[in-house]
Amino acid sequence: MDHLGHDLTEFLVTGAGGYLGGRVLAMLRNRNRNALGVDKSECCDLVCDLCDRDATTSMLARHPDSTIIHCAAAVPKSQSGYLDEAGANESLNMVRQLARAGPRRVIFISSMTVYPDGTFFAQEHDAASTSKGYAASKLEAERVFLESRDVSTTILRLPGLFGLPRRGGVLFNSALTLARGEVPALDANLPHWAAIHVDDAAEICVRAATMPAISSMVMNAGYPERMSISDAVGRLAALFGRTLHLPAPNWFEFDLSRLHAELGFVTGRFADRLNDLAEWARMDVANDPHS
Repeated sequence: MDHLGHDLTEFLVTGAGGYLGGRVLAMLRNRNRNALGVDKSECCDLVCDLCDRDATTSMLARHPDSTIIHCAAAVPKSQSGYLDEAGANESLNMVRQLARAGPRRVIFISSMTVYPDGTFFAQEHDAASTSKGYAASKLEAERVFLESRDVSTTILRLPGLFGLPRRGGVLFNSALTLARGEVPALDANLPHWAAIHVDDAAEICVRAATMPAISSMVMNAGYPERMSISDAVGRLAALFGRTLHLPAPNWFEFDLSRLHAELGFVTGRFADRLNDLAEWARMDVANDPHS
């Protein structure tokens, strides 16, 4: 803090050209925080290939006391993408280069995929290693940061993200399908699943980054309710006055006791976010029936 009581902490948001990172950066700036976006894209404040050891070390040397919110990752764009070894290795390599550069404080965005499929009530100690892919790289990245000396790390295990402007994913596609008067098609064998609106996820990331430094820890972050794809699509259908015959719910729920104790509750409500999505889908179809 300076003599006027202003917080002079600098925040570096990696992946700032992406979906979550862009929201986190905008939220910090809207709150008058000193925040810089990091990405390979020329449109960001700090252009850096985080897979390049020398470039990453040089960047952190110029910003030695920054809090890093690490959102950058090779995010799967399909179900098969979760087994993509090249993308997983790229994400893990970024983490290793950041950790070697010696940051002081890191907020690392991890994933619910570190929990084995079939987990009903996920507590932080339930994460289990898989042999390859996105989930394995996330769990290994957690370990890299937690074992880094002199680094205060807060790891947030988030569910899947949804919300405009992203046009895709089961919720978006189901809402659009229902708005057209059609029936969403779901596979009979659905994986365990949960979701959070990107703005609610960004709020938790900012809250974690701006609170006083704590001992390194892992925490789940999401809505305080059990979730499944079938239930979510059924709730969307009800907003359109429809009743669907859907596969039996494959429930998943986070233990959020650690999140609530350290950071508080997620700001938004899933029901409200579904309602917003349904309203958007109605307007989108009304304006362009072929959207």
